[in-house]
Amino acid sequence: MVRLNNERVLLIGDAQNDVHEAVFRALPEAQIVSVPNIFEGIVELRAGSGYSTILAAVEPIERRPDAAVRTLRALAGSSRLVLFGHPTLEVLARKMLEFGCDDYIITPANSDELQQMFGNPPLRLTHPPVALPADDRAQPAPPALESLTQLPLAEIFLDALLEDPHAATAAAIRQINSRIGPAMELQFAKPAEPSPQTDPQADDARLVLSHVVRSGEEEMGTLYLLIAPEQDDAAARHALTQLAHMMGKTASLQERHNRLQKLAITDELTGLYNARYFRHFLSRIIEKAQAMRFPVTLLLFDIDDFKKYNDQFGHAVGDEILRQTAKLMRRCCREHDLVARIGGDEFAVVFWDKEGPRQPLDSTKPVGASRPPQTPVKVFERFQRLMASDDFTGLGQSGRGRLSVSGGLAVYPYDASDTAGLIKAADEYLMFRAKQAGKNSVFLVNGDENAEAPAE
Repeated sequence: MVRLNNERVLLIGDAQNDVHEAVFRALPEAQIVSVPNIFEGIVELRAGSGYSTILAAVEPIERRPDAAVRTLRALAGSSRLVLFGHPTLEVLARKMLEFGCDDYIITPANSDELQQMFGNPPLRLTHPPVALPADDRAQPAPPALESLTQLPLAEIFLDALLEDPHAATAAAIRQINSRIGPAMELQFAKPAEPSPQTDPQADDARLVLSHVVRSGEEEMGTLYLLIAPEQDDAAARHALTQLAHMMGKTASLQERHNRLQKLAITDELTGLYNARYFRHFLSRIIEKAQAMRFPVTLLLFDIDDFKKYNDQFGHAVGDEILRQTAKLMRRCCREHDLVARIGGDEFAVVFWDKEGPRQPLDSTKPVGASRPPQTPVKVFERFQRLMASDDFTGLGQSGRGRLSVSGGLAVYPYDASDTAGLIKAADEYLMFRAKQAGKNSVFLVNGDENAEAPAE
């Protein structure tokens, strides 16, 4: 590891001063000299000013890059020669590795990437070059590393976002590993997760390179690259830096997608799913039930005389009643059952067995141990008891026990064969059986079960 505070950096063609600022953040004690163009840079180098690193913009040398890089390389001697430029110039910058460039960075420059680069000796200092004829080019990277450095990263990450927008970063890593394995492997660990370990005594021990992944200012975790020891670790570090940068950008897009989707399918007041997503989910789960032959139960319920409470206590209290009602019903259901608010005080619950029928209570567990109710009717009975016993403070001292709910239950495929039919059946039993029975009740289509609220 070289001492970072001994760096003298020549910066060529940094018109916007972006790279200068990044270098200063990475090496606050380094001496940085900026010149506007390649001609001034050559003059400065010929003056023999003893720079340890030369950073040159790619764009001005784009027309005759090989000649420009060869000249800079000859004048730089054993100093580090690094190109920088826009992502569209990455292919050209990578090509310049063949003409004597030690590394390249993509702008806007990242101070972490620069600090890591300065903290490692340039390739020519680690592996002194063998004397070659002037027209010979550097040897290409070993085939295993080539498979990584030549990946179409933009295409891979865009495909991952399109195909799996909820977990695009994980999908991209899987796709990359399928192309670079088994000689190399990419792994990602969140901040609290352990880093990958290798056995240094093993014959096939691999080096573990790492780079922090950030989404904006937030640290997402660490990206690790496991490579064979004979690989060019300097080139591998550079490739890992580009991967971490792309992964951070993808994570930002993934987070934005998830946030917007949640807004689109969630009821703002209660936090439950909204009517649009309820119908979409019910249609999908019925399609799955048709293929796998399992029942789906739909419960529709509302709060009895909700308008009276709104008129008497105000809409703020009414909103709080809706929020508490949603919270209580969510407590009664399993994690995979869907609970939605589909109208003012109207709610829907979709029950389906993710792993087959529920099992009886295990006799080895203590008496009173919590378990899921055996049927949707039992769920509703439990919900009624919670509604009757919970404190609705907005209704005053007599708030407990004042609220009641009524519901209708319908089961696919017995009561209906499609989504619209199931909703219609449950709604009719809510409106024409539960309400007419005196409210505070639930009716099962074509069934005998009628759950009433427990007496106070």
